[in-house]
Amino acid sequence: MKIRDRLSLQFTFIFAVMLAVLLTTIYLLVVHHQRKSFFDKLDERAKTAAQFYLAEDNLSVESFSKVLRNYPRSLSQETIRIYNEAGQSVFIKPDSLGWKRAIIRRVIKEKNIRFTDGERQAAGIYYTDNSGNFVVIAAARDINGRQHLHQLGWIMLSGFALSLLVTGFLGRIFARMALQPISRINNEVKIIRATSLNSRLPVSNAPHEEVNELSLTINQLLEHLEQSFEAQRSFIANASHELRTPIASILGEAEITLMQERNHQEYQTTLQTIIEDAGRLNNIINSLLELVQANIDSHDMQPINMQELLWEVVDEWGNKPAGGPVKLAYNFGDNPSKVTIQGNRYLLFIALSNIVKNAIKFSDNREVSCELTTAGKHTVIIIRDQGIGIPDKETDKIFQPFYRGSNAMSYGGFGIGLSLAHKIVKLHQGSIVITSTMHKGTSFSLLFPC
Repeated sequence: MKIRDRLSLQFTFIFAVMLAVLLTTIYLLVVHHQRKSFFDKLDERAKTAAQFYLAEDNLSVESFSKVLRNYPRSLSQETIRIYNEAGQSVFIKPDSLGWKRAIIRRVIKEKNIRFTDGERQAAGIYYTDNSGNFVVIAAARDINGRQHLHQLGWIMLSGFALSLLVTGFLGRIFARMALQPISRINNEVKIIRATSLNSRLPVSNAPHEEVNELSLTINQLLEHLEQSFEAQRSFIANASHELRTPIASILGEAEITLMQERNHQEYQTTLQTIIEDAGRLNNIINSLLELVQANIDSHDMQPINMQELLWEVVDEWGNKPAGGPVKLAYNFGDNPSKVTIQGNRYLLFIALSNIVKNAIKFSDNREVSCELTTAGKHTVIIIRDQGIGIPDKETDKIFQPFYRGSNAMSYGGFGIGLSLAHKIVKLHQGSIVITSTMHKGTSFSLLFPC
């Protein structure tokens, strides 16, 4: 079912329940009022009958004349009976419509009662006179009242049904109007393709309007998709270039060597060149596999003591002959739990290794420092080098796959290490903060939630 139809039905249902409760309440109040009004009339008829038969000598001529005028105005199917305290009918000849002694005794006890006998309503009063005490019971059917209630019920049911029809029709119109911005967004999103991810949905000036927030969310999604597609294109282009270069070199060397007979030394030189190119190709492929592995192994989390892990990384790369010294410092007190995080040990080792390896490479035999500390609820690893630095305009680009800084082209590498490290840190809900000064060095601060 469409949202428009569901909203229309929900609106109609809520209105129907509210209207039904309102009409039912009104009807019950009218019934109660009608019933009470008819009982009041029966009380009045019983009193008038008592005065007509018993109070001529107690009332003035004017008052009794009023009684004589009111007495003939009987109610529908009215019966009036007068009984003495012994329960015997007086003044009016008893018939099959007489009342049981239990009701007469109840009137004597309670002085005034109201009750229902089948379809008739009845009222009994205890009348005190100088000639004795009497029970007067008046009963009648409220035929006119029932007809009025019947008419009122049909009017209410007809109005209820008509109101539902009108409400359902108006509900569909209002639902269509309310969802019109959603339909517009849907139509605009349908025309966006992979080649037009730079398109954006129009946004109104109302900052907290729901449809406006939806447009902003979709625009953010389009922006992320555009960046992802652009990064993918760049990755494919750079990966193709990096893979093509050593393959072309290997093929070229082999083809040139096979064009004519070579001496032993020339064959060795060619094979050595091929081995170097194959090693470079192997490093690129391993880096790409590690990049893929970062997605596969991200779920294998366990408690990791970052002090031990950082020590392993420094021990791995600090003893290389082609690099400067690596200084290790701890600043978190005596509680190792402060630097224990949930993570994948293999991936974290790769991330730290790539950053430390880069720091050693670009420091040109100068000292590299690694500090493990805490900041609030984060474990922080700070890796500082004294290398060539990173240009300000390129700081946001160095985490892109295969991207290399403009001042780093004379150094070896493929531009994958930092991209892989950044991806691994993000998989651990961490972040990397870079501070760099040209020709003085760079500082990488890795923040992990404890």
